[in-house]
Amino acid sequence: MTNLMVSKQRIRTIFKLAVPVGIALSSNIVMSVIDLAMVGRLGTKAIAAVGLSVFSSTLVLGFMAGIAPGVQGLAARRRGEGSTESECLPLNAGLVIALVAGVPLTVVCCLLTPAFFSIISSDPEVTRMGIPFLRILYLGIVAAGMNAGFKGHWSGVEKPKVYMVIVVFMVLLNAALNYVLIFGHFGVSALGVTGAAIGTVSASYVGVIANSLIAYGWFKKDGFAKAKPELSVLKSVARLGAPSAVQQLFFAAGYTVFLWLVGRVGTAELAAATVLVRITMILILLATSLGIASATLVSKNVGAGDIAGAAQWGWDAGKLGVVGISLLGVPLFLFPKLVLSLFLTDPHTISIAIDPLRLVAATTGIGSLLHIFAYTLYSVGDGHRVNVVALGMQWLLFLPAVWIVGPYSHHGLLQIWLVQMTYGSLATVLVTAIWIDGRWKRIKI
Repeated sequence: MTNLMVSKQRIRTIFKLAVPVGIALSSNIVMSVIDLAMVGRLGTKAIAAVGLSVFSSTLVLGFMAGIAPGVQGLAARRRGEGSTESECLPLNAGLVIALVAGVPLTVVCCLLTPAFFSIISSDPEVTRMGIPFLRILYLGIVAAGMNAGFKGHWSGVEKPKVYMVIVVFMVLLNAALNYVLIFGHFGVSALGVTGAAIGTVSASYVGVIANSLIAYGWFKKDGFAKAKPELSVLKSVARLGAPSAVQQLFFAAGYTVFLWLVGRVGTAELAAATVLVRITMILILLATSLGIASATLVSKNVGAGDIAGAAQWGWDAGKLGVVGISLLGVPLFLFPKLVLSLFLTDPHTISIAIDPLRLVAATTGIGSLLHIFAYTLYSVGDGHRVNVVALGMQWLLFLPAVWIVGPYSHHGLLQIWLVQMTYGSLATVLVTAIWIDGRWKRIKI
């Protein structure tokens, strides 16, 4: 890192890529927060059921999301190299992988949902509401994989505004469907939490259709849905995306275990943790949007042979993440009760979440480096070392420590969140060290 300043021109370049992606990613999380606010009117147990279901579905949906950095990294690298191959080959490969992997995963997950949910929930009412909700979410696995492929494509070819517009449309559709299906409006029967799942999955498949139509109109001469990806292209996309897919899978599994452990402390703690994690995810996704911009710029510059320039783009994205996300955390730190009351109605649940939310606000800015450098490293082919650090610490340090502090020692949510902050800080330091090490500069894809 040469200096602490980022030139206005470089800020504009990063923001041109990051802002549309950030709006898209934030829109998704905002939709999930709206879901919580709507479901919250149904009670604490409904929130707990949705929280466990969403993180359980992310076990698989997150795995499919690994297609995005594979498509993006290969598309951006080939653009930097000036390749004459069809620009849609990486995208076509991603869509093929989504179908081949997604269909069997959907069948298996739907069959195993009742047994799985009975393990992660000890509350019969939470289990009763959670099983149908989770099963319906699993029906969106293929759509999630395809939308991830389109996300990687639009970012890799430096057209993130297309992705943004489609996602915002999906979110608006999702919100409208949830309003109708959860509470029963316009002659439709009220379906409760199940209605939220139907709305989410329906919007996802509409997103696939919208992406396909726009991609066909834009890239029909570049082989969209026509150019057959060779095995080498499929392998390249899979190789780049696999570490991210594994990370998403085990990260989500870890947070499912985390929420299960918190649920062993109490239902109020589980409801509070569900909201805290969702708020944290908004800030993390903003960091991820900078990581996606960094991945495109770094991969493109590596492809063009400008290694020093590639490294500087990564550092510049990191600086913007630390400053920007720290500023966004200020209102959360100053007005935690106001923010929490948007999603929680029980005074006790709100009270135990106030100090943990302040911890989130104070530390997520510097923690953004973890997500910015991790996403960039996945796209340039150095994701395996990121996984060793992030997943090793999550499963060998973080989760055992949560069990000791929470269910075993009977401490509360604040102490559990102190463990969470410690884990995040250590992971940030180690992933940043991988970026500084620079081994990624020599990887061929």
